[in-house]
Amino acid sequence: MAANSSKQLDLDRLRKRLREKPRTKAGQVRQAWPDIRDLLVAGHSLKDVWAWLEEIGLEIGYGRLSHYVGQLRRRDEATRSDMPPRVTEGSEAAAEVVTQTRPPVLSEATALPPPNCQGKGPDPLANVLEREGRRPGFNFNEEPDPKKLI
Repeated sequence: MAANSSKQLDLDRLRKRLREKPRTKAGQVRQAWPDIRDLLVAGHSLKDVWAWLEEIGLEIGYGRLSHYVGQLRRRDEATRSDMPPRVTEGSEAAAEVVTQTRPPVLSEATALPPPNCQGKGPDPLANVLEREGRRPGFNFNEEPDPKKLI
């Protein structure tokens, strides 16, 4: 109780631990994520990044690293979709950053929700429905138009 009785918290002790190596592999990848993400955006392959991580002492399997990178990308994507990017007009540098980090634009069929969805977000099966609508080959019609029959 005597240690907790002081009026201020000693946050310097916590701040000193920020640069320490996390205990878990996931924590180590999370700590290195900003650098890993920058390397991947710069065009380096995940396999090269994996080798470089091994060189600096982060011993992790390639499959596990790939899994963690996928999780972190999805987390970043979720936080990015929650906050719309702020761009001031006339700022070319800000517009360039937004275009570099913005995800690729989906086709209209997958980007727009179907009419029966009513604002619940994009339809996860829109791509399947789109493909079903333009299937190649023979499509059987159970109720043919009598005018089009021989």
